[in-house]
Amino acid sequence: MFLFYAPEMGESGICSLSPEESFHCAKVLRMRPGQALRLTDGNGLLCDAELAVVDARCCAAQVTRVLKRPDEEGNTRPSVHIVMAPTKNMDRTEWFLEKAIEVGLGRASFVQCARSERKSLKMERLEAIAVSAMKQSLHTYLPRIDGLCSLETFLDKEARDFASRSEKSEASLPVQATSDTLPNPLLSEEKKNEDKGENRNRPLQKFIAYCGPEYEKKDYLKLLDPKADARVLIGPEGDFSPEEVALCVEHGYIPVSLGESRLRTETAALYAAWAPAFLKARSS
Repeated sequence: MFLFYAPEMGESGICSLSPEESFHCAKVLRMRPGQALRLTDGNGLLCDAELAVVDARCCAAQVTRVLKRPDEEGNTRPSVHIVMAPTKNMDRTEWFLEKAIEVGLGRASFVQCARSERKSLKMERLEAIAVSAMKQSLHTYLPRIDGLCSLETFLDKEARDFASRSEKSEASLPVQATSDTLPNPLLSEEKKNEDKGENRNRPLQKFIAYCGPEYEKKDYLKLLDPKADARVLIGPEGDFSPEEVALCVEHGYIPVSLGESRLRTETAALYAAWAPAFLKARSS
């Protein structure tokens, strides 16, 4: 049964498909009213539906049955967030995004580093690739895709977000709480926010994978906790500069190795994205 992306879908009633999904339904698949299909809102909801209106510009479908809801057992948002410098050849970044979503990517962010050669991204194309990969792999969560910014800007925003969450957590603590009970930047309890790509009440592990000798690197697979979220920094073809690595370590990122082989940027990012799903499956 064909899966379509319908972000405005509810658990009942009629929903409309986007112009892109409608064209695919009407012109590519040549579907007809009354045919069955499946819909996901990209946020965990999966439903059976029946086509009510078929039009190349706006198809409509009647929801008939809810198959999965968000946060049900076995239906939680993927746990890995890859933060990478996009490759000079954009095809490689697009390949990474497609394959990483198929194996369970939760969120992707793109950063510009001192040795980056790519200065811009076509976000509409990346978002279209994300939707296509989600449907191809029959996932019900559409990863959040963040646009390109400098590494420093990303780290600053992350620090501000963490400080804001810490203030809220501290305000809710009982009077007798001590500093030992406050969130740890290396393994902290993060509350779900309004943005796609965040999990509810899961610990967060932060890693930076790079090739330089400045820090002792630990084995990524051995440090990963299948019950935690992982945020992994992957540098450009020329790797992170020593100054960038030091800055990331200051922000709580643990230097890790992805094995003995020297990997291309997109290969390293895909390996980092796949590993949590592999460990989770092996531990279950």
